[in-house]
Amino acid sequence: MRAVRKLIVIVIAAFVLLVGVQRVYVETYTQAPVERPVRAVVVLSSGPVTPGRDGRTAVRTRAGVKLYFALSNADDEPRLVLSGGKGEGERVSKAEGMKELALEEGVPPNAILVEDRSGSTLQNALFSRHALGGDAPGQVVVVTDRFHIPRAWASFRWAGMSDLILVAADGEDEPVDWDNLMGEAVKWPVNIARAAAYSALSAAGWSKHDLLWMIE
Repeated sequence: MRAVRKLIVIVIAAFVLLVGVQRVYVETYTQAPVERPVRAVVVLSSGPVTPGRDGRTAVRTRAGVKLYFALSNADDEPRLVLSGGKGEGERVSKAEGMKELALEEGVPPNAILVEDRSGSTLQNALFSRHALGGDAPGQVVVVTDRFHIPRAWASFRWAGMSDLILVAADGEDEPVDWDNLMGEAVKWPVNIARAAAYSALSAAGWSKHDLLWMIE
C-alpha cells in the first residue's frame, strides 16, 4: 500500500507541476514572427464550427484566413490547410465547416486543402503532412490556441515537419481556462505514449494504416 500511495503522490505532483508550467507559458507567451516564405497555413480545429460562427474553431479559422491574406498580399502563395475530422453525431467534418467559413471570408477554393480524417492532434499533424505532400521549401505555420501550442508543436515535429512556426489565435492576452490547462496535463503523457507506440510498431514493420487507431 505504501508503494501505491507513493505512486499516487508522484502522479498528482507531476500533474500539478505540468499544469503550473503550462500556466506560466500561456501567461508569458510572446508571438514569434512569421518568417517568409510560407508554404502553408495549417489551422487546427477545436470542435465543430457553430452556426453562429462564435466557437474556438471559428476563431482559429479566421486567424488562419487573416494570415493567409497577409502572406498572399506579400507575394507568397501558401495553401490553407483546414484540419479536423468528423466526430460522433456530427453531420459534416470540422474541416468542411472550416472550409465553408474560409470561403465566406473570401479565400479562393483552389487555395484550400481539407484534411477531414483526423481525430487527434497527432493525426492533425500526420494527415496535414500527407495533404501537403513532399518536402517543398518554405515554413509551415500552425494556428491554434496558446494552451495547445506546445503539444501541437511536438506533434508536428513527431510527424516529420521541422520548419514550423506556431501562431496563437487567441493572441497574447486572452484569458485561458484552467480546464484547458488541466486537460493538456492529461493529454501530454497519453500522446507521448501513443506516439511512441505507433512509431515503434511501424518501425518494426506493422502497417501504419492499421496502427492509426492508436493515435486517434
